[in-house]
Amino acid sequence: MPKKQHKAVAFDFGGVIRLNDQGDVLAKVAHLLGVSDDAFREAYYQHNHLSNVQNAPWEDIVAGVARLFDSRPQTEKEVRKIIEEFRNGDYLNRELLDLLPRLRAKGLKTAIFSNAQSELRKYLVSEGIDKMVDEVVISGEIGHQKPHKEAFQVLFERLKVLPEEVAFIDDSKKSLEKASEIGYTPILFKDNQQLKSELASLGLM
Repeated sequence: MPKKQHKAVAFDFGGVIRLNDQGDVLAKVAHLLGVSDDAFREAYYQHNHLSNVQNAPWEDIVAGVARLFDSRPQTEKEVRKIIEEFRNGDYLNRELLDLLPRLRAKGLKTAIFSNAQSELRKYLVSEGIDKMVDEVVISGEIGHQKPHKEAFQVLFERLKVLPEEVAFIDDSKKSLEKASEIGYTPILFKDNQQLKSELASLGLM
């Protein structure tokens, strides 16, 4: 099989470009509730479109899912405290941001492709990150979320590339689960060194 000729590299935002030093917030909420991580995530993924597509506040969605398991007001208060502490741990992955001009210098198109509320764009503009990439695709703006094909189709159309010409980096296995069906190259992000190694193996570094 001939090697793919990539023309674009797209990055998730939360968990890739914006990191967090507070650990897995959903796992912490599940632990508080005394339910399995898998059970809580299954319920969460049934409702997260309300934030990602309909722009409801993310913390309200997490708290609402938690209420399905424990409706006590005190529990919700503790859940929201966990979320607040998590938010305070956000920081930008500057090392990865430094890669963006290198990729563009190689003639590659770049994009941010995020399941997030539409207000994310304001943050990207305020930090100047929107100028570092060719396109920004946000689920809250387009009405579709990863991993669905409709969301990826918007990404491909804006970049003016075919699915097989795109490498997409995300920290969520769920967001990448339809990669073979859609046709793009998935890279599950773990850390910067691993990402650089995988990009190099694809001839993108």
